[in-house]
Amino acid sequence: MKINFYATLRAIVGQKTVELDLNHGVTVEELIHAIVERYPALREQLVDEQGNLQGHIHVFINGRDVYYLEKDYKTPLQADDKIDIFPPVGGG
Repeated sequence: MKINFYATLRAIVGQKTVELDLNHGVTVEELIHAIVERYPALREQLVDEQGNLQGHIHVFINGRDVYYLEKDYKTPLQADDKIDIFPPVGGG
């Protein structure tokens, strides 16, 4: 499963795209935990003290923000889904 990181998250990971070998049907929530396990420096950026995704992080599956998917973080993923993870964005 390929995951694209943007802005400050990309700098922490050290590259734009990483690939994780995860089972078919893994949920978005499980994906986030697998990312944090592989890249511990992302823990503070991605999840809160209870292990929940930080509210200011945006995860897009095939161009749709998980907040707007029917099962949000419980959404099962397919191996060919396009996954993009964005930190908070500011500017004017």
